[in-house]
Amino acid sequence: MLYILNVLPVLNTELEWLLIGERLNSDKSLYSEIWTNTGPLSAYFYGLVHFLLGRGQFYQEIVAFCLVFVQTILFTLIVNNNKAFVERNYLPGLFYAIAVSLSFDANKLSPALLATTFLLFAINSIFRHIENNDGSSEPVFEMGLFLGIGSLFWYPFPVFLVWALLSLIMFTPVKFNQVLLLVLGFVLPVFVSALFFYVIGAFPEFYGFWIQKGASLEFLKRIEVFEVLLTYGLPVLLAIFGMFKVFGNTRYSNFQNRKQQIMVLLGIFALLAFLLSDNLATYQLLCISPFLAFFMAGYFLHLKGTAFPEILFLVFLTLVVLINNFGVSPFVGKGYTHLADMRIEKETEKSYIIDKAILITGSKNDDYFQAKSGSPYLNWSVSKFDLEHADIYESLINIDAIFQKEMPEYIIDNEQVFPEIFRRIPKIGNKYVRVAGTRNFRLKD
Repeated sequence: MLYILNVLPVLNTELEWLLIGERLNSDKSLYSEIWTNTGPLSAYFYGLVHFLLGRGQFYQEIVAFCLVFVQTILFTLIVNNNKAFVERNYLPGLFYAIAVSLSFDANKLSPALLATTFLLFAINSIFRHIENNDGSSEPVFEMGLFLGIGSLFWYPFPVFLVWALLSLIMFTPVKFNQVLLLVLGFVLPVFVSALFFYVIGAFPEFYGFWIQKGASLEFLKRIEVFEVLLTYGLPVLLAIFGMFKVFGNTRYSNFQNRKQQIMVLLGIFALLAFLLSDNLATYQLLCISPFLAFFMAGYFLHLKGTAFPEILFLVFLTLVVLINNFGVSPFVGKGYTHLADMRIEKETEKSYIIDKAILITGSKNDDYFQAKSGSPYLNWSVSKFDLEHADIYESLINIDAIFQKEMPEYIIDNEQVFPEIFRRIPKIGNKYVRVAGTRNFRLKD
């Protein structure tokens, strides 16, 4: 009901995705005129959504809902067509829909959700490779290609290339040329992407903001363990029970056992991808959904009893819905407010910025919700080196060049970096004046 009523909190990363789509449809070039570390294919997808539907949180959530629906059908077909269980059934699809809805942020149109689509295609390719058992290399190349495309959506996604390599080596009679085809399939989309940005003159920015992004990741960051455990604890527990049920069943063939072991390996690498992500919001765990759905379905498939499986499922589903809704809006007191640090305030006291083109310094980007981005400096993590180092000549060159092309109507200077910038570049400083009673600036009339 919360999704239908359009009352979900807006996250600061989600607001950036909305702004990316808006700027792309304002004829701004990705990376050179939109400074962000969002994946290139994710960014252009946001541009497509904005072009078709306009800017709006609800529009992105509707598209995300449709994508989840497609993924649910796809996962059901993958499991059934590749005979991963003894009998064809629809439980994998049911539990996949639950697994991708464990947290309200999982229903956002995140790069992780977009990349998960291509992870499903990769799973299908390796299952086909095992099922056919004819030495064909086509599914192997496809798997690398899907993983390469997924990597252009979500930065940690390349860890699944290692998953694919290990799966081939451990569970299939792999040949050396097949390993090369897997790597070639992975590299091809990345190469084409790099070539595209080279042609449009944005390769240095593409390389600096995206390819080198891993150098800025704070590995093993503080994790909100309570939030992650509360959201994923019960599904993971059921999936572990499902593993024991599935692996303890003697009715499965050798080929089916290999597929099940590959899914276990997938869960491990999905957790690794989560730890390597640039923030540890629970939507970054979406790639673990196929693992959870597969083994939760396996648990209930092999559960004995006349009414016990149905009762247990209803209890499980009720708890998932309660935790999800409680994380959005606590029923009693302050309670459990999921991802409180990432939520934005939709209202603003700065009435003068509404519908204006603005620039915000600092990681708190709430004011963009009722305004537009008026500068390439969209993401603070990739912009702050220039804006905080006005004493470096190269940074001054960049700032001057950017302001010559585009001047925001207002500067919300949370980090107070612009007084120094205006002092060092007077021709820019002379065009701005302080907003009375604030530390912000407006463009002179």
